[in-house]
Amino acid sequence: MPDARSNATYAIAPKLEKPSGHGFRLGGFVGKRIEANLRQWLLVAPRANPAMLHMFRDRKRLPGRDLLPWSGEFVGKYLISAIQGWRLTRDAELKSLIDRVVRDLISARQADGYLGPFTPELRLTSDRWDIWGHYHWMLALMMHYDDTGDDAALTACRKAGDLLCETFVGNDARILSPEQNLAILHGACELYKRTGASSYLKLAERIIEEQSKPDSCRYLEDAAAGLEIQEFRARRWEGLHCIQGILELGLLTGNGAFIDAFTHIWWAMLKGDRHNTGGFSSAEACQGNPYDLRAIETCCTIAWMALTVDMLRLTGDARVADELELSLFNGALGAQHPSGRWWTYSTPMDGDRKASAHEIVFQARPGSPELNCCSVNAPRGIGMLTEWAAMTSERGIALNYYGQGTVSAALADGTTVALTQETDYPVGGEITLTVEPDRTANFVLSLRVPQWSRNTTIRINGDALPAPTPGSYAEIERLWQPGDTVELSLDLTPHFWVGERDVEGKSSVYRGPILLTYDRYFNDMDPHDVPELDARNLALEPVRWEGWVEPLTLWRTRGADERDVLLCDFASAGATGTPYRSWLAIGGLSSGAFSRDNPLRMTRPRD
Repeated sequence: MPDARSNATYAIAPKLEKPSGHGFRLGGFVGKRIEANLRQWLLVAPRANPAMLHMFRDRKRLPGRDLLPWSGEFVGKYLISAIQGWRLTRDAELKSLIDRVVRDLISARQADGYLGPFTPELRLTSDRWDIWGHYHWMLALMMHYDDTGDDAALTACRKAGDLLCETFVGNDARILSPEQNLAILHGACELYKRTGASSYLKLAERIIEEQSKPDSCRYLEDAAAGLEIQEFRARRWEGLHCIQGILELGLLTGNGAFIDAFTHIWWAMLKGDRHNTGGFSSAEACQGNPYDLRAIETCCTIAWMALTVDMLRLTGDARVADELELSLFNGALGAQHPSGRWWTYSTPMDGDRKASAHEIVFQARPGSPELNCCSVNAPRGIGMLTEWAAMTSERGIALNYYGQGTVSAALADGTTVALTQETDYPVGGEITLTVEPDRTANFVLSLRVPQWSRNTTIRINGDALPAPTPGSYAEIERLWQPGDTVELSLDLTPHFWVGERDVEGKSSVYRGPILLTYDRYFNDMDPHDVPELDARNLALEPVRWEGWVEPLTLWRTRGADERDVLLCDFASAGATGTPYRSWLAIGGLSSGAFSRDNPLRMTRPRD
């Protein structure tokens, strides 16, 4: 099965694929955050930070720019976010800006294809993250090519790919800073998919050889040994993009060992380093401890979500889609200030929210005062909705995202299907879905049934279907007529995660996908004085709030000492600079162990 934009054929077909012919018009809370990101960041970042582009023209100018090892990534990360933002909004001003940034970037390319900010002695083969920077802008330009057919964008990628082949294929040249620079494995596979040129497949195979060297990452070897993630020799978050490449190469070549390695790594990371927020890793690396209270970098969460999109493509497993929803509504939106003006570097489980421009201000430079790794990368947390909200298969469409608005996708035969939801989800669990194919069509509509929804009901045009299994897809095959209606009712009964290790004696409470959080802004008591809650009689009363921060959801419950405690959604917590807590003292619970059948570690109140 070829990818929708591919000139190469997969030897092993993914179960689901990113949609083609997609269209989005999302409302509600997520729609507001998309608009804030568009107006307050995507449309202003290149003009407010012109060094994002101009650094590529100053390679030989004196005095030289004071560059970070990863400075070359900024424009690529920005463009990926902007292109995804355009796919979500179809905003004409953003499209014009993307076109301008792409033209300006390509015009700075050297004759041999090099497009980095470094001087000749530092480019590609030094310990700078130069290939890492190439990976990001190449991925962005391939996405731009997919949207526009702009041959100049693909040509720039091919020129860079040819230079990388010339530099590393067929010789002993080493790739330094491997956890970062080996990300080009993913880029090489994506370039091979779009061109069918065998040279890029040889580059990918060369990267596999490089990762297997004794002093390199050895992801394949550690996965084959069945190691826990904290036992891997390479554990930094940047390696997740190389691991994406391992999967892509496995799909392209049919090498099952690559796919097995990818699958093992994903589950090991989920077990060891996905936090209660859907955020990923601690102190920028896998620690094997989801309770670790150190910094949860936004870039780490973005890489985890990208890896998880690929796991969902591979497996078609609804539990994997649950992970993307958890990360979106908590870790990713929690990294964005509601105004859209700034994003975090760290979005801790307990603590406060600090702008990345303050917490990692060491990355600021003249001409780019707002640029850092997270500010340009974080919007992908929202933008990746374009890749997983609705996905396609040979049989039909899988709907993974629930929320107000419309998502459209094209079936294999070219039929376009618009799926419009009327709902206040995730505040409420009632969803009315109108199915609008552009012509009558027979296909399977697969509705994600979250693992936490114990009692789910589905009706089609008023007729009830059998109760679906939590953590699966409800597959509905029929001859769909324009205007067919599906009523979906999800069970938002609270569920819990009992903490261990660093948060022993505390627990997290969820209502659907939303992590409920104490924020001092909404409460009279201070963080050290929050009373214990009892899971066995945790009544949640909705609260209306008018203030500088309008939360997605706010609930009043009663503590053991009869004081009221207000709990907001994690994405809104800390927006005013006040401290918050997502790990709370909650009685009446038994621990829920991690397993592949219970990746959320869900537990319910004791009888």
